[in-house]
Amino acid sequence: MIWQEVKITLSDAGSVGAEMLTAELLRLGVAGWQVESAQDLRRYLQSADSPFDYAADELRRKAAQADADTTIFTVYLADDEQGAQIIAALRRLAAQNDKMQVWLKRRDSEEWEDNWKQYYKPFKIGSRLVVCPSWEDYEPAQDELLLRIEPGGSFGTGQHQTTQLCLELLEEVLLRQQPNPGRLLDLGCGTGILSIGGLLLGCQSAAAVDIEEHSARAAAANAVLNGIGPDRYQTFWGDILRQPDILKALRACAEPSGYDIITVNIVADVIIAMSPLLPGLLNEQGRVICSGIIDNRRDEVLAAMQAQGFALQAERQAAGWCAMLFFQTAAKGGQTNGSCFV
Repeated sequence: MIWQEVKITLSDAGSVGAEMLTAELLRLGVAGWQVESAQDLRRYLQSADSPFDYAADELRRKAAQADADTTIFTVYLADDEQGAQIIAALRRLAAQNDKMQVWLKRRDSEEWEDNWKQYYKPFKIGSRLVVCPSWEDYEPAQDELLLRIEPGGSFGTGQHQTTQLCLELLEEVLLRQQPNPGRLLDLGCGTGILSIGGLLLGCQSAAAVDIEEHSARAAAANAVLNGIGPDRYQTFWGDILRQPDILKALRACAEPSGYDIITVNIVADVIIAMSPLLPGLLNEQGRVICSGIIDNRRDEVLAAMQAQGFALQAERQAAGWCAMLFFQTAAKGGQTNGSCFV
C-alpha cells in the first residue's frame, strides 16, 4: 500500500506553535502523529530504558545533528483524495507561518518494513563471534565464528547491550571450562542468538523457550540458518511460570543431571520470578547468566539469586545495563565466593 509521509517542521515555535498544529491536525481528522524534538530524542537515546535493539548508533548520530529548536511532526496519510485535502490544508497553514514547513514523501509499506536493515551490519562480539544478518555477505577470518541471524520481528539482533554482555560472559565460561559444558538452556530466547552462539562456541546441545510463539519459530529457523539441526537444538513456546508442561519438557531435555549453563536475558522482574526454578534445572557445577537488568535493579536480582543458593562469580556493565554470572553454593543464602573475571 502507498502512503504519504508528511513531515511538518516547527522551528523555534515553542509550545504555542506545537499546540496550534495539534489542534489543526485534530480539526482535519488526523487521528495520530509522531512528535520528535532534538532534545527529547537525545535524552531518550541516552536512557537505559531505550528499547532499541538495532540502529541505535545511527539514531544517535541523527539526533546529534538535529537543530535543538526544531520540533518535527510526522503524519502518515493514505494516498487518496482525503489525504490530498489534508496536505493542501497543511500547506496553506505553512504559507501563513514562516516558522513552519511541510515536506512530503511517498512511501510503500513494504519499504518501511525493510528500511531498518540498512543499519544492521556484521559486527563482532567478544573475541570470536561475528553476528551477521542473513541478508549480508561476510567472509569470517580464520579465528572467527559466524553467527547468522534473521530477526523475524523478535528481540535479539545482538546490538543491544544486554545481548552483548550476555554473549561476552557466555564466551568467558566456555573458554575457561574444559571440556565445554554439554547442555545449554536459553530462557526468553527471542531470535535464539544466545543459545545458537553457545552451540557455535562449543556447547553440545541447547534448548530454547520464549513466551512468544513467533520467537520460538524464529529461533528454530535461525538454528537451521547456522547449520544446526533439531538433534542439537530444540525450541519451545510457553510460559514456564504458568505452564508446568513446558517446565517438564525443558527438564526432560537435560535428564538426568540438568543443564550445564542457563542464560536468562529478560528483565529484572521476570528473572526474580524465575529464580526459584533455576536450581531444579541446573546441575551442581552449572552456571547461570542473567542479563537485561537495568543497573538500579541489580541489587534486587542479586538478592533473589542469593536466596536460591547462588553466588556471584562475574559481572559486566555497559550503558546502564548489567549482566551477572552465578554459580551454585552448597546451600541457599551462601556467601559470594569463587573466581571473578570482568
